[in-house]
Amino acid sequence: MKRTRIIQIILFSFLFQFSNAQSLHKTEKYEIAKDRLLYTVGYAHIDTEWNWDYPTTINEFIPKTMTENFSLFEKYPDYVFNFTGSRRYQMMKEYYPELFIKVQEYVKQGRWYVSGSSVDEGEVNISSSESLIRQILYGNDFFRKEFGKESLDYMLPDCFGFLCNLPSVFNHCGILGFSTQKLTWRSAVEIPFNVGVWNGPDGKGVIAALNATDYTGSIETRLDKNPKWIERLNENQKKSGYAFDYRYYCVGDKGGSPRAKDIKNVEASLRNKDSNFKVLLTSSDQMYKDITPEIRKKTSCLFW
Repeated sequence: MKRTRIIQIILFSFLFQFSNAQSLHKTEKYEIAKDRLLYTVGYAHIDTEWNWDYPTTINEFIPKTMTENFSLFEKYPDYVFNFTGSRRYQMMKEYYPELFIKVQEYVKQGRWYVSGSSVDEGEVNISSSESLIRQILYGNDFFRKEFGKESLDYMLPDCFGFLCNLPSVFNHCGILGFSTQKLTWRSAVEIPFNVGVWNGPDGKGVIAALNATDYTGSIETRLDKNPKWIERLNENQKKSGYAFDYRYYCVGDKGGSPRAKDIKNVEASLRNKDSNFKVLLTSSDQMYKDITPEIRKKTSCLFW
């Protein structure tokens, strides 16, 4: 009897750990070529390239980013989080090893996504092409070693300006997509398109989400019925024949997590029978993975 009880405890422990290793996040079935879709990317921005010294980042912003999201994962079953910059993950591993192990577990579960491919959300105007290539090489190398994952996008929500060679560099590094919200800050050339193909001088390029909204943006009540997004999807469909788009919802510039009310609102926008479009809570690179070569040919094209 005692032996049987021990076996039961061991079996229960194994099953509990196995069930916890599975993703609680259930993605709604969709077809990008047919459905009306809004890819919604939960994220937190840290300005490690601007205003904060390393002690502040390490002592305040890095632990806050981990612990706040751990709590939200437990409260909101559909919530997923994206975070960029391999050196920030290195800080987690060095200064908070126990919390870093939890990050690794949430990455396995599909709740936390390594994003942006790079070492940091770095400056791209003065930096050489070699520097950008190293950002991606070292960034994704770290992600593969520590998480068994890699990112296929480059996120630069808060960089002032993008050179014409960027899409060529990204393409030759195997990157599929690029996103920013900075063109909404009084761009000299306005915003060429919401989502389209951005090609470099050599004709190689990436899918670009050039109007990813405000990186401190909130989620409106019933996002799936919001007139602004209905109009944007309609515009996209007129231009390309496809009704999908991409947006951030997040906080900046001190890390952390999206606001709880925004997560509540986005969860309330899921799987409603009267939705005008499907809201997806996704990784920052999922849309780029979904776009087929046929769809890519029909999207707007920018060439310098």
